[in-house]
Amino acid sequence: MSRTTLPEFSRFLLNLYRHAQEVPVHEFQDAVLTAVRPLLPFDASIWGTGTMTAEGIDIHSLHRHNFPEEMFGAFAQVRHQDTAARRVTSEPRATIGFSALEEFSGEDQAEIRQFAHDYAQHHCFITSDINPLTRFTEWVSLFRSDPQRRCAPEEVELLGALAPHLMQSLAINRLVHLDRLVGQDARENWAVAIADPRGVIYHADPRFKELMALEWPLQGQRLGASLLDELQGSQARILGRRVVVQRTLEQGLYFLRARERHAVDSLSPREFMVAELLASGMTQKQIAARVARSPETIRSQVKAIFAKMDINNVALLAPLLVLRQ
Repeated sequence: MSRTTLPEFSRFLLNLYRHAQEVPVHEFQDAVLTAVRPLLPFDASIWGTGTMTAEGIDIHSLHRHNFPEEMFGAFAQVRHQDTAARRVTSEPRATIGFSALEEFSGEDQAEIRQFAHDYAQHHCFITSDINPLTRFTEWVSLFRSDPQRRCAPEEVELLGALAPHLMQSLAINRLVHLDRLVGQDARENWAVAIADPRGVIYHADPRFKELMALEWPLQGQRLGASLLDELQGSQARILGRRVVVQRTLEQGLYFLRARERHAVDSLSPREFMVAELLASGMTQKQIAARVARSPETIRSQVKAIFAKMDINNVALLAPLLVLRQ
């Protein structure tokens, strides 16, 4: 390992897993990379997931740290010349460090050499964990802009030791965020999962998989195509015949909650609001005044609510509304 001492490494890991529990998901990766810099100096980073193809890496999700957004359009034009990405993903888990001038020295790599020069990627570390069957990979790249500051072998070793902890802590942070989205009281009612916009599942509890089998069968480690189409639309709530899915988009990922469909799910947003007011103890006249609608309109909506939920008493309303929360 590098000049980093074992106590320093231990302190870093303790802070890393503390961050995983405490730091909000939208701040976590920046916080971690900022903490890495004193141990392993770098100027910019990208941390992402993707699938390796014959044309290079097909990016699913990406976090930029001190990195210009316009870089990605430029990289798309030269990714087929990226021998470093192919080299690091040739094994299930690998870490490398290299000089861009040396790595991209081939006659057919002039464009990626220019790209590295234009974006000051003179020296680079890459650590990757790839599924050999699906070619799906999670990786972290660290870039140095100083042409004289090469990647030392002991630094490559350090990043290789850190990498599994970086990736595991990110998974923990996302699960903590997912639990907070659901809430402690509602957790027993919802199954949960995390997936990217391409449908690749990062986490799914057993109940989520069971529910998907009822409505949108999974395709290996991917969401069903029809559900993915729904998730990519504008609605955060997908109502199936037997299953309901709620979607929250954070950091380029879908945080998903799923449960069986109930009668209360058939209520429109307006009907659900009226039902909540009715369950809170308000009279129909008070509700009409609150929502600026005529008493006749509210009576009609209450009648529709009772019919959809197959009840005839306001007292039965509250416990049924909880099922939708």
